[in-house]
Amino acid sequence: MSGSWGCPHEVKGLCSKVKNRPCDPGMKGCVLYGRFAFSTADKNSPAIRRKLLATKEEKKHGNQ
Repeated sequence: MSGSWGCPHEVKGLCSKVKNRPCDPGMKGCVLYGRFAFSTADKNSPAIRRKLLATKEEKKHGNQ
């Protein structure tokens, strides 16, 4: 993973927390999974998806 954020579980591009798989922020098992919303919907946990849908519905009904 490259960028301004560095995960302490990433070692040489592999995640030491998730069976040394390639680091993919937000993948299931990642410390970020279920805690943050990602722009890629399939990385979001079911709870985050529900929260995003509820927020979208609130905005939709609030703008009428």
